[in-house]
Amino acid sequence: MKTRGRPSAGRVALAAAGLWLLLCGALHAVTGIIVPPLFSVAPLIVATVADERRTAIVASVAVALAVGAGWWHGLLGDGAYWIRVAAACVIGAMAVVVAGMRRRREERLARMTAIAQAAQLALLPPLPPEMTGIGIAARYRSATRDASVGGDLYEIIPTGHGIRAIIGDVCGNGLDAILLARHVLSAFRRSAVALPALEQVAGEVGRAIGPHLGVEDFVTAVLAQISPGGELTIVNCGHHPPLLRHDGGLRPLAGGTAALPLGLEEEDFTAFTASWSPGDRLLLYTDGLVESRDQHGDFLPHHQIATALAAADCDQALDALMTAVHRHTGGHGHDDMALLLLEHGASSGSVNGHPAAVPTAARMATAPPHAAASQGPAAAHLSPMSPESELMA
Repeated sequence: MKTRGRPSAGRVALAAAGLWLLLCGALHAVTGIIVPPLFSVAPLIVATVADERRTAIVASVAVALAVGAGWWHGLLGDGAYWIRVAAACVIGAMAVVVAGMRRRREERLARMTAIAQAAQLALLPPLPPEMTGIGIAARYRSATRDASVGGDLYEIIPTGHGIRAIIGDVCGNGLDAILLARHVLSAFRRSAVALPALEQVAGEVGRAIGPHLGVEDFVTAVLAQISPGGELTIVNCGHHPPLLRHDGGLRPLAGGTAALPLGLEEEDFTAFTASWSPGDRLLLYTDGLVESRDQHGDFLPHHQIATALAAADCDQALDALMTAVHRHTGGHGHDDMALLLLEHGASSGSVNGHPAAVPTAARMATAPPHAAASQGPAAAHLSPMSPESELMA
């Protein structure tokens, strides 16, 4: 049994235009009042969704009906009547022009969308679900409506020193933020495979993006390294501390000092190590997560983060977390949000997808280039009222 889908906008518009012409014809036949420009409303209706050809056909039919109504009532010798017919012709021609302009604008938008999707894949290519025994999942949600990417970024790369990952937040938004995020990722991909120490990688990324920074630009970031022996190393560049889920608890990983963001002329970055065990999960995130507020201005409760991260696998955990944020904010997120979840000794069973609408969660996840090729400043310490401080309690 076949099910009929919803009629297209074009068919609905044609039906509405046909109905309007019938009503106008009936009005003239019954009352004898002839207003030819009324017939021209029909091509204006069609022009909202149809191309020039269909609009021109409807406009021609409208003018023909207007002339026919004048012939029926013996008005073909009336000069004023022909002026009204001329007005109907002008309106019909304008409708054809409008239809053409709308069609060309839609084609340009389609091309721009295709280019944006290609840029999205170049900026954040798909990540594998597992890398050398580390389960991986990632999600991205842009605060800009209908945008796939913004100023947040992440990447994970296998190197001779272990797996190295970065997550960052470019101050600002729009095209400039996206371009700066590209420079950060490009510098990270080069230096992550070449430099022996993670703090050297952070310094090299900071130097590389320096020429591309404006007066008020900077990038907060966290770099993480998982050595072949399983040791976890973190370098925090003015960013929110990663969250480690261990034995059902959730705690932030913070060293003694936090460096300034990348690009602020500081190269003395400090690394610290943390222990994690098989089954532990490490969440790297941007402020779109911890600074998301509900209608009362309250932050997302940390127990909701902990509950989401307890899901069966990494993909399900991030889906649950994205759904929790969506419900908390009522779908009105005001900042980009990137999430990168790593699980020690786990293998994810599904491949990450691309941004999608909640509740399946805007999932942009990514597989980096292979090793051979590869927003307001964050405080250096946690505010007592911040969600991270709550997590430390």
